[in-house]
This record gives sequence, structure tokens and C-alpha cells, in this order.
Amino acid sequence: MVSVRRVVAPVLLLMMAATSAYGQRQSSQPPRELHRVGDHWTAYNPPDPASYPAGARTHTIKSGDTLWALAQTYYNDPYLWPQLWESNTWITDAHWIYPGDVLLVEGEAGAVAASAEAGESGALSAVTPRSDESSVFATEDQDTGIAVARMSVDNRPTALGTESDIYCYGYIGDVNEPMPNFISSHENVDVKYVLRANPEMSADATVGDLVYVTGGPGTGLVAGETYLIVQPTQIVNHPVTGRTMGRQYDYIGQVRILCTEDTRSRAMVVQACREIPIGSRLKPIPQLPIPIARVPDVRAWCDAPSGKTSGYIVESREWELGLVEGNLVQIDLGRDDAVQPGDFLTVTRPSERRDQPDMILGQIGVLTTESRTATAIVLQARREMFIGDKVELR
Repeated sequence: MVSVRRVVAPVLLLMMAATSAYGQRQSSQPPRELHRVGDHWTAYNPPDPASYPAGARTHTIKSGDTLWALAQTYYNDPYLWPQLWESNTWITDAHWIYPGDVLLVEGEAGAVAASAEAGESGALSAVTPRSDESSVFATEDQDTGIAVARMSVDNRPTALGTESDIYCYGYIGDVNEPMPNFISSHENVDVKYVLRANPEMSADATVGDLVYVTGGPGTGLVAGETYLIVQPTQIVNHPVTGRTMGRQYDYIGQVRILCTEDTRSRAMVVQACREIPIGSRLKPIPQLPIPIARVPDVRAWCDAPSGKTSGYIVESREWELGLVEGNLVQIDLGRDDAVQPGDFLTVTRPSERRDQPDMILGQIGVLTTESRTATAIVLQARREMFIGDKVELR
């Protein structure tokens, strides 16, 4: 397959040294009211471990544990810490966990962990593992009266994307979305500015650079917090209707605020997806856990459409034609259409013959959602996909 790319510069991801609180909900002070549960002190009301299902996977918290580190231990990816938190809703503040409390490692994420410990490769692969030994043919009758032979495949849960997919792409938002805070200049003026040629021409920022940010406490900046660096780009028009969908906002890195003044702050770039120009905007980091799910087979040729909510691919990351496995796309369906992270959609295109049904191109999985749009990743592609191809919920 041949892909046509809009931007030829490679995307470079330089990850910072992660802290345990990265991406977690912010907390001002640790809980003050502790009480004794069994042989330890805690601020919560954890369930009795005896009440967990028989054979449940558990972890007794030890001194020094964090949800971030435990997600790395159990799921091989610290960015999956929300999956662990959501399995233990009695923890009301993810910053503070107490030795002696027992966590339940369950659900889809727990199944991934169990498979990884069993020695299976690719526990968090973007491609659903298949097991030929467990595949059998079965015949089922559809409502159409056609007997369909299909292969039943036992697959296991997998992460649909990576932290790069989540935090180095972006979203379609309001054309004039307010973002009052922006990177205004470099601290290292003699290196970053071409003084003799053009004092206003600065080099792009990258990891480790110290920068000044326009904005302070009055515009929502908090010292010690990390923010996404956002670059507003082109207006996105619907490929079929032509209506304006909004503006594409690209996530291009992250910056940590070191200190704030009334109208100016000082910060350090801690992550870069690509070069970061002066003028780039800042936005609080949203809570975007990586979905974990069992990836279904692509809709079979003999299967009828689901009849569920449908829409279109309206944008993609860097590619216009030849979208294949691993490419990220935007669709014109979102939370308002009951689309959620972890949902799957079949991608189709009308046949060149009007007397034939739509061609089945492959399948995408939803990573994040906005109110009217969503970011998805191409999971399986029988043939190349284009912007403007149709999508339908499974």
C-alpha cells in the first residue's frame, strides 16, 4: 500500500523522566483523618479483601508504591494508572495511597497483566494477538436466511494505543477556542535568538529549554503543574458536506510551570512531540486513559451493517491518502453521539457499482472523544482508507 503524506518531517517524541503524579488528578493536601483498618492506618474505607471474588488478582500496597509505578508493574505501561484507579473506587485521591490497603487488579487491564505474566508476548500490542490453536469454524444463520461460516478466534484484551497516540496528536475544537496562556520567549536569549539578523526571530524550543510564559495565576496557571503545549492549525471542513467542523489543535509537547508572577510565568519544556515554536498555547492536561478492550474481528463480508450510528473520517494525522494500521484519524462522531473511548467502528466505502453494497475497508478503535468528534486509530485495514470514508459503530 502507498501512503501520501502531507508533512514529511518525522515526528520525534522525547519523553521526560516521569513522576508518579504525572497525569493524575491534582491534590492540595493529603487526607488528614486517618483511622485504623486491621493492622494499618488509612484515610479510606477499603473493602475487606475477603469480599473480593475467588482467585481475584490483588496487590497489598507497600511503602513507596504509587498508582503510576504499579501500572508499570502490572500493565507494562504507567499511563494506564487510571485503569487501576477505576478498579478501586474507594481511593478518592490518586495521589495518596496507604501501605496495607489491598488493591484489586481486575477487568480488562487485569487480564492483560495476567497474560503478560504467563509469558505471552505483546501483552500491550496494538495488534490483537491471535491463537490459531483456539480457532474453530462455526456456522450461524443470519436474519437474512444466509448461513455464514465464520472462524471463532479467542483473543485477549489489548491497549488500543500508546501515550504518544494520546498526547502527541490533538483534537478538533472550536475555531476560536480561548487559550490565554502561551510561550512568549526563551530564557537563553543569546543562543535562541539571531540577534544580529533579526531580534524577533527565535529558534524553536525543545526538551529542557527554559521559557517565559505569558499568563499567571489570574489565567489559571499553577506553579509545579504540567500543561500541554498546543498549536492551533488549519480549519477542518467536512469532506462530504463541506460544513466547518472546527479547528485542528495539535498537541506538540508539555511544559512544567516553575514559578508564576502576576502576568508572566517561568517554565521548562519537559516533553516534545516536535519542534515547539514561540507563540504555542498552553492547556491543562486532560484525563485521557488509554482504552483497553478485546478487539473484535473486522465485519465479515457476509455480515449486514449494524444499523447503528454512522459518520465519516474527517481528518488524519499527517496523511491524506493510504491510511493503514497505526494511522490516527478524526471522525465526526463524539460524546453527543454516545461514542466512547474503546468503541469500534467499521470503515466502508461505496462500491463503484451501484448494485453492490459498500466495500468493507477495515476497522478503527476510538481513543478519545470530544463533544462532536473523536480521535481513533486504524486497527485493521483490508485496503487503504481515505478521508471521507464512512464509519459505523459495531
